[in-house]
Amino acid sequence: MIDHGEKSTEVPPGADARAEVETGLILDGRLGLYHPAARWLAVSDLHFGYEASRRRAGGLWPMWGMETVEERLRSLILSYQPETLILVGDVIDSSAVPDEAIAWLCRVKDLCGDLVLIEGNHDRGPVRKRFDWVPWFRTDGFFFQHGHEDWLSREVTAGESLIEIRGHLHPSVRFNDGAGTTLTLPAFTLAEEPSSTIRNGVLPAFSPWAGGSPIQSGAGGRRIRQWACSRQRVFEIPA
Repeated sequence: MIDHGEKSTEVPPGADARAEVETGLILDGRLGLYHPAARWLAVSDLHFGYEASRRRAGGLWPMWGMETVEERLRSLILSYQPETLILVGDVIDSSAVPDEAIAWLCRVKDLCGDLVLIEGNHDRGPVRKRFDWVPWFRTDGFFFQHGHEDWLSREVTAGESLIEIRGHLHPSVRFNDGAGTTLTLPAFTLAEEPSSTIRNGVLPAFSPWAGGSPIQSGAGGRRIRQWACSRQRVFEIPA
C-alpha cells in the first residue's frame, strides 16, 4: 500500500544498484535501462501528473509525484549523459496538467541530446502538439514500443534477431516471509522463446505511484528472467 502522504527520497546508487542484464546493457535501480556503447537511456511509464489526474477525479492525493519523477529522471540523465533518451510511452498520465507537462519535457530536452517520445495509451492533450511523438523507435538491434499496440509484428521482418523493449505492463516481483509481511518491487523482465529470434524486454514502471503485476512464463518453453529493482540493489530472481 502506498502512503500518499510520504514523499520518497532518492539516494545515489552504489555498485549493487546496477546489474548487467545482457552484455553491455545496464539496468539501474532508479528504473532506467542504459546501453553504454550506443549511449541510449530508456525509461517507461512515467505517468507525469498522475496525482493531478486523481485530484481532478475527486481523489485527495498529495502533489509530490511529479517532483519525484523529475528528480529521478534528472539524476539518471546526469549519471549517464546519454546521447539519446527514449521515453517508452505513458510519459504523462493525462491532460490534467498540460502546462506543467510541457515545461517539464522542455527541461528534460535541455538535459539530453536527442529525445524520443513514444506514444503510450495515456499520452494525450496539448503535450502531443507541442512535441514530436512516434509509435515506435528502432536502433542497433533494439525495437522500442509502448506495448498497447503491436508494432513489432508490422515493422520487423520475420527471422530478424533483436531485443524488443516495451513498457505498459508494469512488471513487479513480490516477496513474503510466510508470516503476512510482503514486499513488492518493480522489475525488468526479459523473455525468450525457443522458436523466436526476438527477445522481449519489459521495463519497470518509472512512476512512484505505479502498482505492479507479475509476468508469467507461459507455455511452449517460454523462459523469463526477472530482475528486482530498488535504490539500494538490483538482483536477478532465480527461475
